[in-house]
Amino acid sequence: MKNIILILLIAFVVGCTSLNEPKPFAKNTITQEGNTQTNLSSSGKIVSIKALKSNLTELSERLDTIHPDPGFTMDVSEVKSQIESLSEGITSPMTHYEAWKYFSQLNPYFKDGHMLIASPQLDEQFKSHIQKGGRLFPFDVMIDASQRLLVAETLEGYSDIKIGDEITSVNGVRASKIIETMLARMYGDSLEFRAAFTARRFNKMYWLLFGSSKDYQIEFMHKNKRKQLSIMGVSDDPENHNGGVREFVQSRILDNDIGYLRVDRFFYSQEQEQPFFTFLDETWQAFKDANVKDVIIDVRHNPGGTDHYWQQGIAPYIASKPFPFLSNFKIRMTERNIKLGPIQGKQGEIIEGTFNQLVPVDAHKGLKIPGRAYLLMGPLSYSSTILFLTSLQDSRQAVIAGHSNVRSCTTGRIETHVLSGSNLELTMPTLIFTRPSGKEHCQQPIEPDVYLSNQVINSNEAVEDLAKYITANRQTTINTLQ
Repeated sequence: MKNIILILLIAFVVGCTSLNEPKPFAKNTITQEGNTQTNLSSSGKIVSIKALKSNLTELSERLDTIHPDPGFTMDVSEVKSQIESLSEGITSPMTHYEAWKYFSQLNPYFKDGHMLIASPQLDEQFKSHIQKGGRLFPFDVMIDASQRLLVAETLEGYSDIKIGDEITSVNGVRASKIIETMLARMYGDSLEFRAAFTARRFNKMYWLLFGSSKDYQIEFMHKNKRKQLSIMGVSDDPENHNGGVREFVQSRILDNDIGYLRVDRFFYSQEQEQPFFTFLDETWQAFKDANVKDVIIDVRHNPGGTDHYWQQGIAPYIASKPFPFLSNFKIRMTERNIKLGPIQGKQGEIIEGTFNQLVPVDAHKGLKIPGRAYLLMGPLSYSSTILFLTSLQDSRQAVIAGHSNVRSCTTGRIETHVLSGSNLELTMPTLIFTRPSGKEHCQQPIEPDVYLSNQVINSNEAVEDLAKYITANRQTTINTLQ
């Protein structure tokens, strides 16, 4: 094994144990799902049978030649069997939209939040739909372990429907069917991650798979009573990634000398980067001025990004000494990776190595907190956020709270390839990272020091309960919060 110090650049894709595993799809799946109503069925040019089958062959080949180790996340034989099944099921040409709908059924089988089949063309059509005043499904939702669709946030003027109410149908389609159709195309490490990400992108996924309408007819359960509601769709974009930094970060002082910092992403535009670090400078200074002892850093909704945001903006203020954030890596030497460096090798070669670089913590400007940092994670904590959590946990410089159901060693250095003919995009990782504690727990989720149940983790109660725990256990050992 070669010992190489790797400077890592992790890219994020924009991108429950009792949920059903992805089911093998039958041939002619498009025909079987022809009852879904969408205004995209004729979108894009027609793709020939030959091109579609060639795309699937190309996908299979790239698993063998681009991915450093597909077996790290997926059952390779199962994936290739599903690819073959899809190929055999192609009996007629498809539009671009139909090709996406058909091919994206492979996404759950990759079992990786960094690998998926997507359509930039449909993303552009979504933006156009919004710009032209198109209406979207109006509620923020959650999907629970029983695949129920629950209201996550109420809307002003609609007092009959409350947080936690179950939505049983939308525009006459059962919620269970809607969720099943979405989950069948969602990517991610685990079932819980896929469900959480589906809920987060529900408005867009509904538009993709079921179309849109000016008014949405919603049937729901409130206090065991079935009710109906007609509500106008919303016109704003729920996935606006171009807003100001303050949309993704917030801080405040809690009771009992506890600071609270929420960071919803570790990726920002060039214009947003300096405001991000300025906000953190102001936050740590405010914590110092308020005599904060301990801090909660909330990354429950943080899907990752690049490491320098947390290594420079957070780690120096909570860690007492330099610490490793990886132990090993495994990289495929693609043309892009050879250009990016710093690893050198022949194209196609797989290189493994140890990682000895430490995260420096001396740039805290005298604002290091005197107590403990509690890192609050959830089902959507992913990618660079996993490295943030595991490196501080393995170095015993922070307490991990919440729960996770994605593997604690992650992939990265993604590459995107356009499939000829269909113009769909295949995104695939070229690098695998091993947490500082080693490979033994790679396939297991991060084990929290302080457990918060699934019923609590997505609510304000999570912060309240953790703050109570911190106050009660400042001078004691870490126990599990029931």
